[in-house]
Amino acid sequence: MATELHETIFMAKQERHKNLFLNYKNLNIFPVELLKDEGLQFLERLYMKRNSLTTLPDNLAQKYLYIFDCSMTMKLCHYFKEIRSIGNLARLQSLDLSNNALQMLCPEIGQIGDLQDLETLDLAMNQLMSLPDRLHRCLSLQNLTVDHNLLSHVPRQLCWLHRLNQLSMAANRLTFLPLGLNLLPPIILPKSLLDLLQFPLGHCHRCSQAMFTIIYPKLFPLRDTALAGVHRRTTVSFVAYCCSSRCLRTFDLQG
Repeated sequence: MATELHETIFMAKQERHKNLFLNYKNLNIFPVELLKDEGLQFLERLYMKRNSLTTLPDNLAQKYLYIFDCSMTMKLCHYFKEIRSIGNLARLQSLDLSNNALQMLCPEIGQIGDLQDLETLDLAMNQLMSLPDRLHRCLSLQNLTVDHNLLSHVPRQLCWLHRLNQLSMAANRLTFLPLGLNLLPPIILPKSLLDLLQFPLGHCHRCSQAMFTIIYPKLFPLRDTALAGVHRRTTVSFVAYCCSSRCLRTFDLQG
């Protein structure tokens, strides 16, 4: 595994890759090869899901000035201060911290509210009981996913995020939603709607967003797929479900 990791990073440096995939590498420390010399100064996307990292280097932002897409799985003992250097990635547009068993995001996260270019934030499958107070200062935020946490309320300040167009909070403990005006009382959800929020119809095959009321199906005849040799004469199709017309257009079985 160490040799494979070294070769992957070496090739990325030599060929000036913009994307680096280190998912499922069983990492428990941040690879030192990524910090040597100039690092990967051309890197724009860093994917490190399904690892066991316990900390990140403080100089991450100095080494990777141009990263705008970051996805990581870490073992953080439920308290998210070891990863505050991510908040210094000023150009960050997409951050995926799902499946980390986080109980809270502490203020030292690198002032997450100052990530002015952040557009997508995924905090699903954690144990969060609240969201960061400064989250509303991520003025570019468009997509926020916090499915499967322990949230009992939504910060009123989220109403100030005028670019926010997708908010997914399935399988939490919400009992009311805030209104745009602080002077008005909260809306108490009826039990039928509250139950609906616990169980989405499914998740988009393209982006994994939860779907509740509307889905976009896309058919792939098996004879046109890798299973064509097994199902040569069948008329059966594989059905993919997407959450939006955009995902419907871009989803493909080949990748």
